[in-house]
Amino acid sequence: MQKVPLSILVIYILTSIVYYLSALISVLGMLLAFAILFGFLSDDLQLHIDMPVEVNFEEVGSASFMGSEMDVQIVEAIGKVHLIDTPPNLARRLVIPMLIIFPMLFWLAFLFHRFMRNVSEGRIFIKRNFQLLRMLGYSLMGLWLLSVIYMQILKHTIVQSFMFEQIEITDSNRWLVGIFVGALFTLVLSHIFLKGMQLEEENELTI
Repeated sequence: MQKVPLSILVIYILTSIVYYLSALISVLGMLLAFAILFGFLSDDLQLHIDMPVEVNFEEVGSASFMGSEMDVQIVEAIGKVHLIDTPPNLARRLVIPMLIIFPMLFWLAFLFHRFMRNVSEGRIFIKRNFQLLRMLGYSLMGLWLLSVIYMQILKHTIVQSFMFEQIEITDSNRWLVGIFVGALFTLVLSHIFLKGMQLEEENELTI
């Protein structure tokens, strides 16, 4: 049996840890979502959501560098929003996407774990790896699309009613480019594996 490179083995072990953790987190997340959805939790919910737009802080601060002073201002910042004492009807609407996102995250971890298991066992240029990478790419694309739609809904419903004295909420959208690029890269990688599989088959026929 061909010896597995140490780097591949380490990546596979880390992937396995992430896979089992994602299964646990998905189950707990789904239970929490159902508990909120069916009103099993108290009314004074403290929810956190990703900010769907960028914000500028109107307050100007100061900083020093090698004895020189300068004014600084935080612009185009992105973070989370803490919804204090979230109304139950709003909380139920906010957790509905969790019923889709948590299973999708587990599905992504499952696909990558199966791919890495094949690679760690020396089965690299096989049709199954091409299928796994292709499914992973399309799933990432779906997650990106769902996340963008969710951010847009938040922006045009809840966020537009926010009022702060020292913060300016911009109209910039969060397009989550990293997820989109990751999806494209995975799809390209799947075709590389397909080409490698075809070349390997041609070499075997030649021999």
